[in-house]
Formats: sequence, C-alpha cells, structure tokens
Amino acid sequence: FKAAGVRTVNMSWGWTLKEVEGVLEANGVTDPEERAAKTREIFGILKKSLHDALASAPEILFITAAGNDDNDVEFDEVIPSNFDLPNLMVVAAVDQAGDPTGFTSGGDNVVIYANGFEVESYVPGGARMQASGTSMASPNALNLAAKLFALNPDLTPAEVIDLMTEGATPRDGDASMLLLHPQQSVELLKQGT
Repeated sequence: FKAAGVRTVNMSWGWTLKEVEGVLEANGVTDPEERAAKTREIFGILKKSLHDALASAPEILFITAAGNDDNDVEFDEVIPSNFDLPNLMVVAAVDQAGDPTGFTSGGDNVVIYANGFEVESYVPGGARMQASGTSMASPNALNLAAKLFALNPDLTPAEVIDLMTEGATPRDGDASMLLLHPQQSVELLKQGT
C-alpha cells in the first residue's frame, strides 16, 4: 500500500477469538483446553501483526467494519475494530432511516455509522442483490474518505476523520452516534480551503 501511494483502505472483515477457535475445532483440535490455548496464541499473533502493520502506515486511513454480532467490539476483541489507532476508523451500520441495525456491533471504538442495510451490491457474474452488514457500511465511509483525499491530497488520515465526524449528523441529537453525511463533510473541506 505504501509503495503504491494508497491513501485509504476498506477492511470489511474482522477476526474474533470465537472464529479462530472454530477453525481449530474444524481442523481436528478437539481437546477444549488445548484448543483454548492455541486459540489465544494464534489470535495474539494475528492481533499483534495486524496492529503493527496498520501502525507502521500512519499516512494511510484504514476503515474497518464494526462487525455483525451486536456486541461491543472491544469486549469481544474483534480485530482490527478494537484497535486504538489514529489512522483507523471503525464503522457501524444503520438502516435507511438512520436507526442502528439489529446486527451491528458497537462500542466506544465506533467512529461513525453508515448505511449497511439492504445496500444494492454486485455479486460475482455482475448480478445485483440487496446485502446487509457492516461490510456494506464500511465501503460507504471509504467512498467519502477517498473523495476527500481526492479533493485535497494533502489531507492526513486524522484530518479526514475530523471532516467526516464534524460533517456527520448526530442521530436524534446524540453526539455519540454520528451518521455519515458526505455532502456536509465535503462542504466543510471547501470552507477550510
């Protein structure tokens, strides 16, 4: 990414301890204590490696999906959405009315909410279908971040996050739940230049 001059990356995925343990169980690790220990070891390697990789690219804004387990991403140790990095933005999902979906994960790490319910999406072969998930919300946030970088390539990831959060609309006046508002964020950028 660095060599290619990438400014922002969509990361519509994540890993949890439960998923790593499920992979081990599916591959024949049947003893619960052994599986738990291996899970913690493997997850620790994944977590440290990914954290260090993202931290080593402070000029790139990584945008990640919060997850679809209706849990707190920090409590559940969802990686990368539980990382605390200045170049990482965690996105949760709302429906078209701006209400949180029943599946979206949340928590203090969530920066912004975007449409993630029945988003028209392309599938292999070119057909379209309605898809729901924070993996649909994250690309909506990425789209805005990419546009902001295109409008002003000198922006830093922190400045793009600020433009996105300052331009967001608080849901029902609740400043802890910011709804993505691309037009307002672009207007803020134009006012600042």
